[in-house]
Parts: sequence; C-alpha cells; structure tokens
Amino acid sequence: MNKKLETYITLVDFLADFMGENTEVVLHDLTDWQHSVVAIRNGHISGRQVGAPITESSLRILRSEMHKKAPYMYNEHNKSQNGETMKSASWFIKDENETLIGMICINSDCHELIAARNILNKMIKPPIMEKDKDEKGPDKINIDVKVLVDNNLDHVGNSLSKRIRTLSKDEKVEISGKLEEMGTFTVKGTIWYLANSMGVSVPTLYRYIAAAKKQQ
Repeated sequence: MNKKLETYITLVDFLADFMGENTEVVLHDLTDWQHSVVAIRNGHISGRQVGAPITESSLRILRSEMHKKAPYMYNEHNKSQNGETMKSASWFIKDENETLIGMICINSDCHELIAARNILNKMIKPPIMEKDKDEKGPDKINIDVKVLVDNNLDHVGNSLSKRIRTLSKDEKVEISGKLEEMGTFTVKGTIWYLANSMGVSVPTLYRYIAAAKKQQ
C-alpha cells in the first residue's frame, strides 16, 4: 500500500461506524490497480475484501478525469452484488504534485429505504374514486371567481361591481349579506376577490357578513 494512504484508514472506520452496516466504505490505492482495495468496511455489500482489484465503476471515474475538475463526486448510482440500488460517492486523494493516488468510495445500499418510501407513498396517496361519466359536480366546473362575483353584484344593484369601492360601510355590509344569501361565498376565492374589490381586508369582509346576518 502507498504509505501516503495509511492515514486514511482511520477515516474509513470513522465513516463506516457513523453510516452503519448498510454503507460500504472503501479505500483504493490507485498506484496498484490489481490490488486496489487496501481498506474496506461492510464489504458484504459488494462482496469485496482487502486485496481486490479496482472495479469498472472506479475505472470510469478515472477515465472521466473528474478528479481534475472537483475534489469529489457524489450521487452516482450503482448496483450491489445482489442487484440492489446503491447511492455512491467518491473522494479523491492526491499527492503534493496533484497526482491522483487514491480514492475513498462510499456505497450505500438503498433498497430498504426505497421499500419504505414505496410503502409510505401507498399510505399517503389518496384513493382514486370512480365517478359516473355523466356526473355534473362542482369539481368538474371551472368557475371564474371574478365573473361570478361581478355578476352577482350587478344582480343586486345596477353596475354595482364598478362602484363597489365607493360605497359606505353600511352599504357594503348590506351587500355582503345579500351575496351571502345568494351562495356566492361557497366558491373558493370569492371572499378574497370581493374584499379586494371593496378595498377592505378579508377579516373586515367576514365582519360585514357577520353583521349582515345579525340584522336579518
């Protein structure tokens, strides 16, 4: 093993202990491809041990010369010896001349996390309800809130939608009550639009509606 890599063996143990048994941590000596693996933890994931040669995935990294552009690379996707999906990362080790002499590779077996995610997705996803094709429901109607409110305002009073902002508080209270009786506010967004048209806040409009109900 290259002497300059000996200090990284402790780092292999540190990472493996922290990440747990589902994560393989490998120290590669890139000065000896035939016996590239000089330290490894949780080798059951890939089936490798100390003395194993460099892998094709590691060779792809070397050929890409990514080490000349960045100090590490991550979010690689590989397969374990059992064909399970792994999330991988590689940290490049260079000497004083910026020559690549080693790598620390991390391979996390994600199959249990993926299985857990799929189970959670099934639990969270709402059921798809079968609906009669001829059903005419509110969920199938695209309602223009502006048109609805303005039409109802003009039904209450002539051109009321154009002068709603200039009315007195008492008039706005009365109109709010009439719109409530017409069912205007059962449509989402109508409260916000009317409040904006009146030039008042949403809480104020709710108070107008409440006041109108008391006057009935």
